[in-house]
Amino acid sequence: MVGVTALAFALGVSINVLEPAVLGHKILLFAPDWKNTALGLATFAGLVVAALVQPIVGARSDRTRSRWGQRVPYILGGGLFVILSHFGIVLAPSLSLVIIGLLALQLASNALQSPWQALIPDRVPNHQRGLASGLKASFDIVGFVVGRYAGGQLVSQGNLTGAASVAAVAIGLGLALTLALAPSRSNLTLPGSAHRILPWWAAFRIRWRQRPAFGLWFINRALFWSAVITVNTFVLYYLMDVLQLPEPGAQRIVGQLGVVLGVAVLLVALPAGWVADRVGRRPLIVFACMLASGGVLALLVLRTPLGVTLAGTLLGIGTGVFLSASWALVTDLVPSGQAARYLGVANVASAGGSALARAGGGLLIDPINRWAGSLVAGYAVVFGLACLALLVSAAVMLRLKMPVSNEGARSPTGS
Repeated sequence: MVGVTALAFALGVSINVLEPAVLGHKILLFAPDWKNTALGLATFAGLVVAALVQPIVGARSDRTRSRWGQRVPYILGGGLFVILSHFGIVLAPSLSLVIIGLLALQLASNALQSPWQALIPDRVPNHQRGLASGLKASFDIVGFVVGRYAGGQLVSQGNLTGAASVAAVAIGLGLALTLALAPSRSNLTLPGSAHRILPWWAAFRIRWRQRPAFGLWFINRALFWSAVITVNTFVLYYLMDVLQLPEPGAQRIVGQLGVVLGVAVLLVALPAGWVADRVGRRPLIVFACMLASGGVLALLVLRTPLGVTLAGTLLGIGTGVFLSASWALVTDLVPSGQAARYLGVANVASAGGSALARAGGGLLIDPINRWAGSLVAGYAVVFGLACLALLVSAAVMLRLKMPVSNEGARSPTGS
């Protein structure tokens, strides 16, 4: 269980050291007057790379036969390149080079993600995937807390190289645990025709009409993630513009908020995975969507540091429940022998939702603020749309229908 989920911690540290602390600081240096636009569009471009890379590499991984197995070559190569990309970003002397470094990091991290995530359906029985997904979510959030806190503290002191070093150590630890405890099987057999290399576009081919549950899961995930990432991406500038905090103070509050949110997620992720194995995935996902919408609403209404903390707590609990139940559900839905490809496509939902959030926030917040002559109006519109997205995502999940045998692990042979 630890081996198949350890990289969640490493990637959580990597992502949250980078954003908002390092990337936010670099953009303030090079584009202070259009900081939301620059941040939104730069991260949108990175997520386009993410959406393209994961299914393609996942499909290739499913068909790879090497002395290291199906997954290890991609996991190891991607992880090492993630480390190099972090240092490239912190040392970049211009915005264009920052963006190039960001694109390289997205390419590397997403090249390892679909092969790594396929270890759960590869190695974990159906009736334990809720627990595995809960452990993955717990590692996700520990990585979030460590990355967000370390990034905020180090960047507030001007130590960007130290922040990159934290990410590098975490990635190295994650690779070591994964390769030591859960090496991918190298003796899997496939029909002869399955060994041929697919054209890149075939990696995205899903028979949506034959898999309606997967399609509804995809929409639910995209909407939920777009809302969460909207808050995550622009909260630093929200604190600076709406609460009128200087950057060092805002960076520290973002780090502290990461701890609050992280503790909230950590307390519920494993229990939520255990419950999902027994009562089903869908009720927990709907509950998570509603709770997270309450957190975003609190952020809109309560414009104080204490209100931000309360919002983070609600959002954290909702996200923790969602991460466990949603990932357990999709591991039930992916077909045998195509796990990495389908999970790569599944991650397009996360990347697509994130891209929508970043592009929407980047294109709306600064222009609306300027048009309204206010530092608040743009954030109110964008966070309001995030709250609406969470409510719609709950409605979508209510429409998802599955056979009883796939509705939670009610027996050792179900999930």
